Amino acid sequence: MKSFSNLLNKISSFFEYLASIFLGLMIMIVSFQVFTRFFFSFTLRWSEEITMLLMVWFGFIGIALGVKKDIHLSIEAIVNLFSNNTKKIIYKVDELITLIFGIFTAFYGYRLVVEAKGSTLPATQWPSSMLYLMVPLSGVLIVLFSINKLAGFRAVNQENQR
Repeated sequence: MKSFSNLLNKISSFFEYLASIFLGLMIMIVSFQVFTRFFFSFTLRWSEEITMLLMVWFGFIGIALGVKKDIHLSIEAIVNLFSNNTKKIIYKVDELITLIFGIFTAFYGYRLVVEAKGSTLPATQWPSSMLYLMVPLSGVLIVLFSINKLAGFRAVNQENQR
């Protein structure tokens, strides 16, 4: 099971790197678009569409990585009122709910990709399913990260001690 945890760490590192690239590309494309619009009254047709695609992918990568690193919002003040044994139960229920959310996200995200398969994005003429492809992929990542946490493995150097 330790190798499963190591594999998830490598997958997580890959998606962190990918998210960094997407963020950099978004900044460059939007900056270029603002520059050309301001100085030349000209914009590239595809710039907004590509930026939207990158932002959607960036957001869903962030959701999955947030699950792995336990950095989503939570109300610790209420949980801290309970004993350690009760806290462990609350955290396990939390992970179980997150796992169920990941399953639903993967399932319905896949259906969304299939539904969008026949249409294309207007500026780039890319399949619309590309926009939604990260939804089921992030659902699968959420499921994998949740299973890893439910099995008792934690990320190395994790700040939250549960």
